[in-house]
Amino acid sequence: MSTVEERRMRCPNCGRTIPAMRYCIYCGVRLPEGAPPAGGPGLPSPPPSQAPPQPIITPPAVRGPRRPFFPGAKSEIEQLMAGITVLYERKISLLDLFRSGEVSERVFLKLYREYGGKLNDYLKAREAKLEELRSSLDEKRNRLSNISMQLEELEVRAKVGEIDPATYNQRAENLRIEEKGLNETVNSITADIRALENILGDKEPGEIRDMEEKLDSLMSDLERMGEEGKVTSETLEFVKPDIEKMLMFMGSLIRDRKEKEKRLREQLETLQTRYKLSELSIEEYERRKRELQAEIDKVWK
Repeated sequence: MSTVEERRMRCPNCGRTIPAMRYCIYCGVRLPEGAPPAGGPGLPSPPPSQAPPQPIITPPAVRGPRRPFFPGAKSEIEQLMAGITVLYERKISLLDLFRSGEVSERVFLKLYREYGGKLNDYLKAREAKLEELRSSLDEKRNRLSNISMQLEELEVRAKVGEIDPATYNQRAENLRIEEKGLNETVNSITADIRALENILGDKEPGEIRDMEEKLDSLMSDLERMGEEGKVTSETLEFVKPDIEKMLMFMGSLIRDRKEKEKRLREQLETLQTRYKLSELSIEEYERRKRELQAEIDKVWK
């Protein structure tokens, strides 16, 4: 007996179930090609077996080119500072995942400690590099000061006839070549120092403000989760001081801009009040309002 089941169909003339052939074995009528199977006209064929759906994995966002921390800084300095920014971002992202319940408390603590440790290492490397560069800068500036004095002294010796013009020109040229090289080195070191001092400098001020606001929201939500028993007191006591520290730091970076925005908004409110009191025409009010709003927008760019 064949193990392959014979395909059957219903004859459109006599209505009997028959093998799917060219002619009906009962009434002899020619059968249409591609006729529906015996299960009934129009019944769909069983769907082919499908593989289980694969989980959708969202690829990491591709970051556009970062802003330089300071023009002219060496690439190794830029990379160090970019690493600090990335670790701040990762800590905030991890806190957000924990808040939304997408990561267990145990894994959260492991990764948060890891990122915190790496960030501290980067910050220590930054401090060491700053100390090294500042010391080198002092040495170069002292040498430049000495060269300036030597050039003046050499010029005086030439004027009083102690040395001949040829000797003066040769010595002065050598000193000026050294001076030029030192000035270039000083400019390079200064750029590196400015970059190292500019933590989160690859972020727009508005982006730093957004990070601060998100951290503040995370802090409030984690405290609420602690009150509801969704976060252990040990975890809350561990992360809360760190979040407060980050909030203070980011706030210090944009404090002046916040104060400027506050002053501008007060001016805008005063302008609106003057308009309501009919001190200003609609044209004057709208013009000044646009100017103030443009200044507010510039604060965070």
